[in-house]
Parts: sequence; C-alpha cells; structure tokens
Amino acid sequence: MVELVYLWVEDYKNIQKQGFNFSPRFNCAYDDVKKELTIDKNDDYIPDFFGDNINVTAIVGKNGSGKSSLIDIILD
Repeated sequence: MVELVYLWVEDYKNIQKQGFNFSPRFNCAYDDVKKELTIDKNDDYIPDFFGDNINVTAIVGKNGSGKSSLIDIILD
C-alpha cells in the first residue's frame, strides 16, 4: 500500500511555502531554513478507528484558498 503522508509546496499558483499532512498516524513538519523534514509518530492516533484499512482525509477551506490547486499538484 502506498500512502501520501506529507506534501510540501514551495510555490504553486496561490500556495507558497506550505506543508500538508495527510496521515493521522504521523505528525510531520518541514523546516524551510534547514531544508529538513521531521516525521514523528502521532501518539494520539487510534488504529482502525474507521475500520480496517480506511483512512479519512478532508481538504477544506474558503473559496480561493487553494483546494483545487492542491489537488492539481497531487494529480500531476
């Protein structure tokens, strides 16, 4: 199984220097100065909360906030 855990966007349309965490299992952060990604286990994660092999992620925001741009980056 392949899972997108984290995505850093440097500069794409209206998204600049922004990170997106897509996994409830991990806490991820990117340090743009050090160019370093840290991935830590999320101690609050509850395995199989939604059932076996189900991971729920939502992309929400106001109009013009970059939701469609984020999907474009993932699909490219």
